[in-house]
Amino acid sequence: MKHYYLLFTFLIGFSLSAQVEKATFKPYLFMSYSDDIPETHIYGAMHYTNIHNTVPDEWVGSFYQSGMMHTWYRPAKIYDLPDYHRDAYGYHSIEGGAGYKPANSFHNYKTPQKFTMGGVAGGFGAFSNGPGQGSPGFKNSRKSPTLRWEDNTGRYGAAVISNTLLFPLDGIGFKEGENNKMFGYGYYALPLTEPKSTTAGQNKPTGNRSWTLFFNTANFSGPVAFHTPYHWAKRSLTQESTIGRNLDNSLLKRSPRFQRETNNLPAKKWVNSNGDTYYKISPALMPMDADGIGRIGTMPMNMDNTMWNAVSDWFNGGPVASTNFNAKKGAVHIRTNTNFKASYRLDKTKYIASADFVNRVSDPNDPSAAAFKWKGDLIEKVEGRNLVKLPEYYVLRKGTKSPKAIPESEVPEESGLQALDSRADYENDWEFDNYNREAIYTPMLPEYTYSDKVVDAWKTPGPTAGPFYAKLEDGSTAVYYWYKFNEQPSILNSDMNEAERALIQKRIELIHTNWHSDDQYFPDPKQEKIALDKNLLVTPPKGLEVGYVPICIHQQLSTEKLPDFPVINKL
Repeated sequence: MKHYYLLFTFLIGFSLSAQVEKATFKPYLFMSYSDDIPETHIYGAMHYTNIHNTVPDEWVGSFYQSGMMHTWYRPAKIYDLPDYHRDAYGYHSIEGGAGYKPANSFHNYKTPQKFTMGGVAGGFGAFSNGPGQGSPGFKNSRKSPTLRWEDNTGRYGAAVISNTLLFPLDGIGFKEGENNKMFGYGYYALPLTEPKSTTAGQNKPTGNRSWTLFFNTANFSGPVAFHTPYHWAKRSLTQESTIGRNLDNSLLKRSPRFQRETNNLPAKKWVNSNGDTYYKISPALMPMDADGIGRIGTMPMNMDNTMWNAVSDWFNGGPVASTNFNAKKGAVHIRTNTNFKASYRLDKTKYIASADFVNRVSDPNDPSAAAFKWKGDLIEKVEGRNLVKLPEYYVLRKGTKSPKAIPESEVPEESGLQALDSRADYENDWEFDNYNREAIYTPMLPEYTYSDKVVDAWKTPGPTAGPFYAKLEDGSTAVYYWYKFNEQPSILNSDMNEAERALIQKRIELIHTNWHSDDQYFPDPKQEKIALDKNLLVTPPKGLEVGYVPICIHQQLSTEKLPDFPVINKL
């Protein structure tokens, strides 16, 4: 009889545990700012975003995507049209920025975010994520014998400016272990080129707005790279509604909106006999400073044409333009935070009553900060880190719409949810592949033999010196050569003739000579700035200090043997 009782108990326990099902947790954040951007301040914009680990170190993987606080920089000439709709005009934006990237091959564990440029020209089939990266994506190109480097839809859409910062093929990483610090970035329309009446030989204009990426960090500030005007103008070759209206010609649409977008995180659920649904989410982290306030970002700022005019004058023989965007009073407009909303959802449609444990607050020391205050006993401080862990357990009572956070003591033991305490408990429902860890190749690979006009830009005229190697904190080695600025592949594939390339070369040499990575470009935040991976900071070889840039041509795990790249020295 005892054996039958034990068997019955086992079967009941098995039946109950089998009711635990896959669920999802989607932690979106919305930040609103004062809608007071002057009509003149549409030449550029930047902001600071808090870089922090949103999952514990051991949970880092490529099963989800999470961006830090960001916005969308869109062309006013398209998005301000009264009849704008996506089918007629396409989707155009500079977006994304820093965050977890599912397509990344390499990552840190404590600070796994990376930065990419996110220039979307017409749709996500034509995006540029940085020099040598974009559409077509690397992962979908590995089986092609050409690796699809002949496809000039996005990978050649951005060109390197900085001669002291390496932009790896997998994106720009941060110093390992940095958390809850501010990263400043944004774009400004520098006049690096001249406007022209044609695009790829057709009578469709190409403008001279070179949307240039600027950083402000603890160990690097200044221009990094830019989206070439051709990246935007070539959309007009297939979509006439964009002629003269894309970001090569247009300034920015004013927008008060910022978000932190996050894809689904793992969760589990169990339904009791009364129809109440209990949830347990995987560990989710958020920043918190010593004063109990979390600051997700700060200081969105918009710039007028002061820098445009100063640089234009400089490029035409005038005085050197100051690096300080805020040197003239009123040139930079800093906006005030007006709202913060935590939109936490379970199973896509069930909005958690987040006001029970987090509320927006006005930061007394920084009115621009998207600030929030944690409250209640369900928020757990992460030891040794300026981070907190969100409540793990929630219940949705039958007949109600909003799940509420609850302590573990209120979760029925028979649910089995309390026993889910490691990544392994979620691996049947979610893919934890720790990123694909595959090497990223370019036409500089010794065995690469395909040849055409687009691909040959890597080798003809080709690099001036290299190879050089940067062993990065993400576990990879980035291989790079030094190219003359106007001989890098992106410039050679940007519809510039010889005279146009000579002109932009001259202008970049002025920048290299007079603007430096320790100069002041934008106002600093009140919070501490984050540092980039120090191994990305490079020094030009002797003789290449001005007018030459580092171009990453290969990236792979540091533990693997590197290909034998040819040694080049044209000095």
